[in-house]
Amino acid sequence: MNQEVKDFLQQMVKDFFAEWPVRPEIDLEETDSVIVLRVQTGRDFMFIQPNPQPVLALQHLWRVILKNRFPDLTHKLVVDIGNFRDNQQKTIDKLVLEAILTIKVSGNAVHLAPMSSFERRLVHSKVAEEEGFTSGSEGVGVDRHVVIRVSGK
Repeated sequence: MNQEVKDFLQQMVKDFFAEWPVRPEIDLEETDSVIVLRVQTGRDFMFIQPNPQPVLALQHLWRVILKNRFPDLTHKLVVDIGNFRDNQQKTIDKLVLEAILTIKVSGNAVHLAPMSSFERRLVHSKVAEEEGFTSGSEGVGVDRHVVIRVSGK
């Protein structure tokens, strides 16, 4: 990621919040082919409570804007407001471990509540770390959810 891209992203976020009663703190990090844009506003709850849809929508919007400005950029933009991603990972990890405990006790697969594609990816990643279990997505649209089961069943 070159300086022009960094400057553009910082200005884009500042412009977005220009009329808001907040002044965002912006941190950019590049890992492999991902640009992580971390934003702290002091009012982060507006973007992540009661669900993550606002931050995910903002991420989509900013990805489109970035791609239009830099069509040859191969990096993926990930937006994290108010440490949402770290907090969400911890929540998902706990949910998966509880589901696995339930499976160990009952022997039955566990169907999790419907969730966003981002959350489902986190679930699949966590389940992949747990030996003897597998996961898959079922359902369509807003009913899409993850099923965790013992491997081979």
